[in-house]
Amino acid sequence: MVTRREMDDLKRRFISANTEEERNEIGKEISAAIKQDAGEVAEITLSQIKETNERAQDELVRNRLKSVLPAISLSYIAKTYFNKSRSWLNQRVNGNMVNGTHAKFSQEELATFDFALRDIAAKLAEIRVS
Repeated sequence: MVTRREMDDLKRRFISANTEEERNEIGKEISAAIKQDAGEVAEITLSQIKETNERAQDELVRNRLKSVLPAISLSYIAKTYFNKSRSWLNQRVNGNMVNGTHAKFSQEELATFDFALRDIAAKLAEIRVS
């Protein structure tokens, strides 16, 4: 039986391989695992892809915010739009470990955060000091 741990190890080794020869050898191991239990390998691989996609999405959010975070108040956004603490929002923005898992936004929270940023932008655009 193929395990998640084995597939995670193969993935890690494949990603860190330095040569095409190493990748080919790991590819042979993956092929052997598929022959052993194709359904289980497919299920594990799909799970790995979903996790990678989630991490990539979280990283995209962080990268998009990087240039504006110093200029906006996370405390204000957290309290006004989420009724949460600054640390709660900061944990999600930074993907910190909370209770053994990486904190991340739900789709609803992302929509709320997007609304908050657009709302603040609209308010700033209306301000005239002269």
